[in-house]
Amino acid sequence: MMRLLAKLLALVLTLLLLAVAWLWWSNRDIPAAEIDMLYGGADLQRVVVDGVDLAYRVQGQGPPLVLIHSHFYTMRQWQRWVDVLADDFTVIRYDLTSHGLTGPDPSGDYSRARGSQLLNGLLDHLDLTRVSIAGSSTGGGLAWYYAAHYPQRVDKLILINAPGLPGVTNKYMETPLPDWSGYLLYLLPEGLFKPFLQAAVADKSLITDEQVREFHLMYRRAGNRWAEFQRMRAWERGDISAELAAIRAPVLIMWGAENPQLPVTQVAEYTARLVNSPRVEQRIYPGIGHVIPLEIPEQSAADARAFLLGEAPTNDGQ
Repeated sequence: MMRLLAKLLALVLTLLLLAVAWLWWSNRDIPAAEIDMLYGGADLQRVVVDGVDLAYRVQGQGPPLVLIHSHFYTMRQWQRWVDVLADDFTVIRYDLTSHGLTGPDPSGDYSRARGSQLLNGLLDHLDLTRVSIAGSSTGGGLAWYYAAHYPQRVDKLILINAPGLPGVTNKYMETPLPDWSGYLLYLLPEGLFKPFLQAAVADKSLITDEQVREFHLMYRRAGNRWAEFQRMRAWERGDISAELAAIRAPVLIMWGAENPQLPVTQVAEYTARLVNSPRVEQRIYPGIGHVIPLEIPEQSAADARAFLLGEAPTNDGQ
C-alpha cells in the first residue's frame, strides 16, 4: 500500500513538473525585435535617455500634448485619442519602462522620480520646454508628480483615474509581494489575462480577444515581466498632499463613476488638495470604470480637447 502511494505521489509530482515546464516554455520571453516588428510601425521613434531606450511616437500639429498610459497598457492605448486630437495638438506618447516596446530600466528604478527624469529627457530631446500632460492611472500618478516637481514645464494637466491618495486603492498593488512571486509571472497563460483586463472596465465586452493577445505578447517582451515585478514591489505610498499643492497648472480630473479600484469620492479629495491650481475641472462618467481612454475614447478625448483649448465641455459627463 505504501509503495503504491509513493508511486502515485511520484506520478503527481512528475505531472506537476511537466505542467510547470510546459507553461514556462509556452509563455517564454519574446525577443524585443519580434515585438518591434509586430507593433512598431513606420512612425515609431527611439531615444536613449540615461541608459533607457525609450520608444515614442509624435503625431499631429499644434501645442504639444504628452500622453502617459495606464499600468500594464502601452502607448497604443491612446490611438483613438490621437485620432481626435492630432488636428489641434502635437501629440507625444511613449511606452513607460517595464512596458511595451521600451522594456526594462537598467537602473532597476521604477519610481515616479525616475519616470519624471526620463520624461524630462524625452522633452529635452524633442526640444520642448513646456507641454500639457494627460496621464491615465499609473500615468496619471506620474503626471501629477511631474507637474509638482517641474511646474515650469507643464501648461495644463489632465488626471484620469490617478492613484496616490490614501484609502481603498488597488489591493493587488497595496499587498507586499514576496521574492518568489515574480517567477509566477512567467507561468501565466494568455487565457488568464482576459478576466484581468475585464476587471478594470464596466463593460466587459470592450475587452476583445485581439486586445488580450496584444497585451500578453507585450507582457512577454524580453525583460518586461521581471521589470513589472520590480515596479509592483516598489509601489509608492504616502501622503501626496504637498505635491498636489505644488501644482500650478490648470487641472482636469476625469473619473469613472464605476471605477472598481479607485472610488469616485477621490475626485473631491484631489480637488481639495489642488489648492494652488488656478482652475480645477471635473468630469465624472456614469457607468464607466478605470480605463477611460479605452471605455469612452471619443467622449473623453473631446472633453480633453475642450479643456485644453478653453472651450465649453460636452454634455455627457458631469
